Amino acid sequence: MTVEERLSVIERRLDVLDRRTLHEARFGPREETEDEVIDREKKLDRICEQARKLLEIPPEEPLAPVDRTATTLTDGSPVTPDHREIDPATGMQKGYVVLSAEERAKGFVRPVRRTYTHLKCGTNTTMGLVLAETYARDPGFYSGTFCCFCREHRPLTEFVWEGTNERLGL
Repeated sequence: MTVEERLSVIERRLDVLDRRTLHEARFGPREETEDEVIDREKKLDRICEQARKLLEIPPEEPLAPVDRTATTLTDGSPVTPDHREIDPATGMQKGYVVLSAEERAKGFVRPVRRTYTHLKCGTNTTMGLVLAETYARDPGFYSGTFCCFCREHRPLTEFVWEGTNERLGL
């Protein structure tokens, strides 16, 4: 049963309880009797217990720690010593290091987002999916990123995720 279905059941039960309560309403200034207080508290306890059971969601398994040695280049090939060479035509590196597919498959600690904004020039840059998944798996993996307008790599402190004020990285 999904959380939405569980909430729907709780809402229906509360509606029934509200209708019953309207018919049992007391009029006038008299105080509740001790028995009425006990009955009301028992009803609330039952409702709360049912709500807890309906909303019971099993705890998530903790993610395995990130293995930063499990890396490849974005195309899946092994990391080479010359991967940082800059292409003068684009300003980009020959290859970019990412966490391996197996490492990324272990789960993400942040949403997978592909587009970020350079605060200095206001331009959005969209990265490939494997780079975005590496950020989502290990936000502290990179110390800088590329701006497609400036055509250079800059520190992460100069970038935010598109449409937010949230900085890239940690």
